[in-house]
Amino acid sequence: MHRTASLVLAAALAASVLPSAANAATTFSFEGFQDTEMILNAYAGGTGSMGSAINNSGVFFDPGFFAGNDSDITSNVGFWGDTANEPDGMGSMYFATPPGAPFGTITAPAGFNNQWSSFYSAKVACQIDVWSGPNGSGANLGSLTINPNAQTNAGDPNGTFTTWKLATIPFSGIAQSVTYFGPDFDVRFDHMDFGLVPAPGAASLALLGGLAALRR
Repeated sequence: MHRTASLVLAAALAASVLPSAANAATTFSFEGFQDTEMILNAYAGGTGSMGSAINNSGVFFDPGFFAGNDSDITSNVGFWGDTANEPDGMGSMYFATPPGAPFGTITAPAGFNNQWSSFYSAKVACQIDVWSGPNGSGANLGSLTINPNAQTNAGDPNGTFTTWKLATIPFSGIAQSVTYFGPDFDVRFDHMDFGLVPAPGAASLALLGGLAALRR
């Protein structure tokens, strides 16, 4: 009886720590940054270009991706702060092409599955692609052209990027990167979701630890 109960508990433990086909999405709200800060490694256990450390989701952003704070809460009223009605807080992400990089890449080395999604506010069109490998490499798993969405709502009180729409790219398999191809400044992103895959090493260690405890 004790052996049967132990086996059942071990199976339950394995199911709880091993990656599943549908992982809970990790949301990037772009809050907590200095205005006009490059995001860089702030979501990968490091910092952005101005020292902001957000969390360790294991996601890396190319130098072309910046966080902009709504001009209603910052003294900067340039391209980056011209937003309103953001889905999450007062921060959003925009892209400014760095030298020698025709597109921007967001890489999650551990992988993500099922879909990528984000709210956007766009004055011009851009293209988003999901790739099986890091840094925009491997197979193209999904693609979406984002078209301008009418900016008709009032600011809060200021801002002209005021209307937000959800973009979703569903796909099969495991992806490791997302690329942005489009103009600078004129597309904003907020509440970006990845279905991040748990690191296999961490899951295996947790399972071994649980089984060792059962043996004791």
